Order: sequence, then structure tokens, then C-alpha cells
Amino acid sequence: MKTPLCLLLLSVAFIQAEEPSPPKIPAEVWQVAPKAMFPVMHRLPDGRVAAVIRAGAAHLGLAGRLDMIFSSDNGKTWGGQVVVNDSPLDDRNPAFGVAKSGALVVSFYRTANYDEQGKYNPFLGKEMSTWVTRSEDGGKTWQPPTPIDCAAHGFGSPYGRMVTLPDGSMLMAVYGDVVGSKGEMKTRRETSHVYRSTDDGRTWSRLSQIGSGKTQLNETALLLTRSGRLIAAVRSRAYELWTSVSDDQGATWSEPKKLAPAWVHPADLIEAPGGVLLLAGNRVGPFGLIGIIGSTAGEFDYAKRFTITDTLTSRDSGYPSGVLLPDGRILALYYSGSDHAHKDWARPHVAAASFALPGQ
Repeated sequence: MKTPLCLLLLSVAFIQAEEPSPPKIPAEVWQVAPKAMFPVMHRLPDGRVAAVIRAGAAHLGLAGRLDMIFSSDNGKTWGGQVVVNDSPLDDRNPAFGVAKSGALVVSFYRTANYDEQGKYNPFLGKEMSTWVTRSEDGGKTWQPPTPIDCAAHGFGSPYGRMVTLPDGSMLMAVYGDVVGSKGEMKTRRETSHVYRSTDDGRTWSRLSQIGSGKTQLNETALLLTRSGRLIAAVRSRAYELWTSVSDDQGATWSEPKKLAPAWVHPADLIEAPGGVLLLAGNRVGPFGLIGIIGSTAGEFDYAKRFTITDTLTSRDSGYPSGVLLPDGRILALYYSGSDHAHKDWARPHVAAASFALPGQ
């Protein structure tokens, strides 16, 4: 009898065998930050580019903290690394936004669920909490973090770039579920939510849930298009990629539609010339990043994907975050444990890819 994992691996192998390889576009790549992971990038009001990154530990570890790095030359070089938050617990999973006032806002998840040997165990019943911190001096200093109440869905893990609406309110994607004992795992329901702030990112409350709960969803990228439509690209618990849209500033969402198969996740969204660029980690193999150009209505065709980089060494990689550069090129940050083509880069590291969109 085949286990669900065996069936999933067989399906991945079938995808690799049957689907033609997507075209690979030219891209420049370089290392940005050694010993770092999970970048979330934003362009600042003064023209700089900034990214919040996980530092201090690997994918898991109590020493995990959140730092911010800055670039004044559109991502070619980075510096000015500052600590955003570093508590005795594991500070991780950031979301990053810029308020209408220009204040920088970072929300994050904190967990104490590590045993005496330092091994992560989500069933220990220790602290799991969600926080927000702000900087009013361009990221030089950060205010003491304040908690966000996510009890409605057990715990809350922020994700991706925050959205600032024309009226100054801010939206942020947060996912969670109720974590109990191992025996309750089958009844857990992961859900993706949108939180809103109406006071420049200082306080947050739950606004809506993406989807009816029929499909379990977690890490969610949000984009506000120039038309006012919000697009969400959402990772599912089955490791697939789904999309949803909202035309009422995030109050309600369309029922999500499946876009990509298992192991193509998570995503980022950028409005670019000619439509909306979706970036995603390719964990099917060869491991790297893919892109899909869709419409500003939120329609994407997975068959039209293209490869940006394909030299990463494992599935523990990806998490792209991109911005549109003044010259029309795209700058994307991502992380990797190591890279076949750059064996001298740190393990792990945050890297950058710069590329022109196909046909431009």
C-alpha cells in the first residue's frame, strides 16, 4: 500500500518526466547576505531598497533574529545591517511594509517551542506569538515590539510584503492553525487571513479570511494593482500554489484557484510593464526560481512559466521577494542552502537575481 508521501513523490516524478522544461532567461546573480534566509524586500520613500532577513540561526533555532539590510544602488551592493528584533526566543517569519507616513513596519512570529537539546517541537505548548515593530528614522532604530492578537486561529505567522492602501490603511497576510497534540494533526486546518492596520502600522486586527477553508492555505503574497484590485498568491498545506482576488480592499476574497502543482511555492507578486509578475520557488527540480507573467486581473498560466535560476541544491530554498527597478528590470532576492554554480557562497545565504522580463 502506497503512503501519501510515496504518492506525492510519484506525482512529482511524473511532472518532471511529462512536462517540457520551461525556457530559461538570462539573469545576473550574486550573493547579498551570508548566513541569512527568508528575505522580504521593499523600496523605501528615499529611493533605497531594503530587505528584512532572518539571521543568527539556520531554518530553525532559538538564536534566530531579524535584521534589515539596505542598498542605495538598486541591489548591486548591500550594507548598513541593523537588528530589527532579537529576543531570547526564535524571532522569524517576517512581513515588511512602508506606511503612508514613511515609517517602516515589520511584523514577525516568535516561538519558544524548542526542547532542552535545542530541537524544534511545535507540540511543547510553549509560547507562540505575533509581534509588530516600527522604525521612524528609515530603519536605523526600531521601537520595542508590541503583540498582535491572533487567537482566532491559534497562532499567527506573518508573510511577505504588506500593502498600503490609498487611504493609509495597511494590509498584511497572516496564516495559522490551532496546534494541539500529535494525535490532533489530522484535524488541524491551516488558514490564511488578512490583517488590517488603520494607525500607520501600530496596531492590527483581523479583517478577512482568504478562501472558505475547503483548501488549507498558509504563506500568502499580496499585491495591490494600480486598478485597485488585490491579488493573492497562496501556498497550500499540500505545497501547491493558489490564487485569489479582492475588489473591496481585502474585505472579501474570491474562492482560490489552483495555479501550480506541489512543490512550486511560495510566491511573490510585482506589477510590471505588461502585467503582473509572479515569482515562485521551484522545488520540483532542478531547484531554483520561476516566473510567470499574468494579467492585472490576477489570471496566470502555469504553462507559460520561465526559469530564472536552476542551480540551487535543495528544496530548502527560494522564498523570492522582488521589486521593479527604474530601468524596467526585476530585482529578486531569494535564499539557498548552497548553489551548485557558486560553491564559494556561504551556507545558507541570501542571493539576488536581476533580469529583464521576456520580450523586453
